[in-house]
Amino acid sequence: MRLRLQPTTLTVFGKGAPGSVGLSFARSASAHCSKRCPHYGRGCYAERIEGRYRALAEKLDRHHAQGFAATCRAALDELRAGARAGFVPIWFRLCVCGSVPAHPTREDVRALRDLCGWLIDRSIPIHFPTETRQKATRYRRALRGLGVVVRESATSAQRFRDAGGPSSFVVDGLDEARAAARKRRKATGRRCIVCPAVAAKKVGADTERAKCGNCTACARAGIDVVYPKH
Repeated sequence: MRLRLQPTTLTVFGKGAPGSVGLSFARSASAHCSKRCPHYGRGCYAERIEGRYRALAEKLDRHHAQGFAATCRAALDELRAGARAGFVPIWFRLCVCGSVPAHPTREDVRALRDLCGWLIDRSIPIHFPTETRQKATRYRRALRGLGVVVRESATSAQRFRDAGGPSSFVVDGLDEARAAARKRRKATGRRCIVCPAVAAKKVGADTERAKCGNCTACARAGIDVVYPKH
């Protein structure tokens, strides 16, 4: 079903198919983002979007001010209200902008588990990217038992080749993305693809079938993903 509600805590995003929603907790290259991320203050696509849309930046500031746990609870309330009105998302993206706290409190973990549990109970795929090996490990532990795939956004080409779990990486162009995917497959034996939505846009193809929600690769533990810079 297409989104018929006006999201307040949740958001919609261009790469998502109709029915996809996202949730972010702070601005990019700010409170929660690790400075080890190679895109921190260096052309992060989300940072550019926040600069273009004032209402989005203001929403992210509100989320940061009210805190991570409160934002998770508000999102869950909004999802429940949507379900009562007949809307259930086809795809849920955490951290469309920004990231999650490096050291979540017990309250943070409880609120995040409640949110993710509601989504998993309804078979809604979750894309949960987070930068650095340490942060990915911490959130995998926090969400243990729920079946949520926490995807490490690798901070270097070497780390992307070596990472043992679900991972992703950003490179400059489509040819570079294909090469990085081949190297990852050869190094690990894992399946690795180039993001279909970005690839389709790069070559001027129809992107609708490749959009997030129609493609669910990022929510699948056995697939790694390379994103051409966009």
